[in-house]
Amino acid sequence: MTDRAEVHDPHLGPVNRIVPFLKTAALVVTIVGAIPTAITAYHAWQYKVPFTQVSHRLAQYEIWERNIDCQIQYKALSTSQGTKVDAGACASTGDISLKVSTSDGKATYEWIAYNQLQKPGETPPSGFLDLLIGAAQADTALPKSLRLAQAMEVVCQALVSKTELVRVVKEDGKCYREVMSPVRGSVDKREEVPCDTLCKAG
Repeated sequence: MTDRAEVHDPHLGPVNRIVPFLKTAALVVTIVGAIPTAITAYHAWQYKVPFTQVSHRLAQYEIWERNIDCQIQYKALSTSQGTKVDAGACASTGDISLKVSTSDGKATYEWIAYNQLQKPGETPPSGFLDLLIGAAQADTALPKSLRLAQAMEVVCQALVSKTELVRVVKEDGKCYREVMSPVRGSVDKREEVPCDTLCKAG
């Protein structure tokens, strides 16, 4: 009877082979699906940025790479709260660089990619910056809490590694060497230096 039951159930063998295959496939799909999350978690730990900001911070690094040879002339605004905002655009890429500095010496950089702003028929971002500064000089469009401040000039900059960018900037007639994280955008060290200081590690 047992032999006859096995003969009458020809699908038993293939089903027994398919179920383990499906379990293995489901496990593989789960593992493969978890890889991007694991990579993001690793980058969050590696660069010391929040998990939710990893994608944005890596995009910021790519913009630094694209603009590393661009000598941006910044135009500065300062607020009544003591915060200074330096803004400039790279002429070749159109990307906009912003530096926000507080009165206690802390500073961060943030980029706005040109392709995120460009719309058909609009003027390039550099034209927008000129309009903004022109409005500030005319004192018509900006709030009273904003005023023009001394502009910052980039003397040199070098991407030393993925975790370190070195810049020499000139402000108020003095030069400063900034060591910063191109991923986080934060200035980790800033010191006054001669204006002929080279942008290199160390």
